[in-house]
Amino acid sequence: MKNSIQHKLVLPIIILLFHATNVFSQRMGGLDAGSISKVLISNGPQGPIKGGESAVTDLILMPDGWMYGSTKATWGAQNCHLFRIDGEKSEHIINMTGQMPGQTTISNLVVGKGSVLYGCTSTYNEILDKKDYEGGHLFAYNPGKKTMDDLGIIQQGQGINCMAMDSIRGIIYCITYPAGHLFSYHLETKIKKDFGQVMQPWRVEDLGRVSWRGVPKVLIVDDAGTVYFSTYVHEKVPVWKQELMDGGPSYYSVYAGGRIFRLAFGDEKPVFTGATIPSQKGMDSDQLYENGIASAIRASDGGFWCGTINDGFLFKFYPSTSTVINKGKAFQYWNLKSLCYGTDEKLYMLGGRDEDNSWLLCYNQVTGSIDCLGWPDNTSQCNVIVADKNGKIFFGENLRHSFIWIYTLNK
Repeated sequence: MKNSIQHKLVLPIIILLFHATNVFSQRMGGLDAGSISKVLISNGPQGPIKGGESAVTDLILMPDGWMYGSTKATWGAQNCHLFRIDGEKSEHIINMTGQMPGQTTISNLVVGKGSVLYGCTSTYNEILDKKDYEGGHLFAYNPGKKTMDDLGIIQQGQGINCMAMDSIRGIIYCITYPAGHLFSYHLETKIKKDFGQVMQPWRVEDLGRVSWRGVPKVLIVDDAGTVYFSTYVHEKVPVWKQELMDGGPSYYSVYAGGRIFRLAFGDEKPVFTGATIPSQKGMDSDQLYENGIASAIRASDGGFWCGTINDGFLFKFYPSTSTVINKGKAFQYWNLKSLCYGTDEKLYMLGGRDEDNSWLLCYNQVTGSIDCLGWPDNTSQCNVIVADKNGKIFFGENLRHSFIWIYTLNK
């Protein structure tokens, strides 16, 4: 009888311990309970956004109050989409691949005059490596008229990595991938211009996956129409005297990363500003750990808050003086992928390595303190955060079946 009772108690205890451990592990490091909700972007096998087509690449708050988002295809899927979300439901807007065949990624979104949404496209690294691609497009979507215009291919055979809008002059700037050319596109004249290759990118094969390092991920445009970006330069490093050999080289060539360049309006070629982003010593020339700007957002004092790729440093860049002020390394992981302002006027940051957990961090501009607030979920991998006017932060997830996580700030 005693053994029977013991056996009957063992199984419930094991089940209880399993669930308790699971819940504990999920909440350890999680954002405070009760503040998180989520909306599924993927619609399942019937679509319109199927599995593998819902990895969120960008989010942007529009004047109509909706959050507009873009996706890319993953796991061999072929379609990318525009959608919008109001915090409770998601609405599909357009299958962009259906409009522009061969485009599997919407890389970036920006807003222009008249609340028109502009975007750029690319495709899988594997396709770019095979050189079997027509090239990335620029496009415009008018939410009021519900119309889409294809603005054409920027560079044959090349995707588009990022873009920025000079809304005062009506010019889009973009960087092609993997070639790393800086282009402009004038919205009125429809003339595009190639300012040349900003760097020769590294082709890296890591665990069988091909990518190119060093191509700028962010463009910054100030009120004067000057474009800023970070990239690598070749530097000659002298060989130590004790290592010199007769007839041998007196120096060797290395890539040095995190150098901030600018292209002033009217100039023909980008120039080095003399400013370098914060980085751990010795890591700026490491081929595996990319060194550059991952995110940027305009500050109220004329500067720009920026987050780095490799080390996850937060810094402020002042274009007028090419000054960099390092605010420190926000947390132990790499990559400050995205920045936004909350209704509490604090700066919120999305951190975390690619293909790994994503964390929400907060920088108090008054006290200068940085806090790690936690993750939306212990398996969430996110690309972008954006805040709405009601104190909610939207996380765009980057998975086969992706959610928009919505975090309500404590009042």
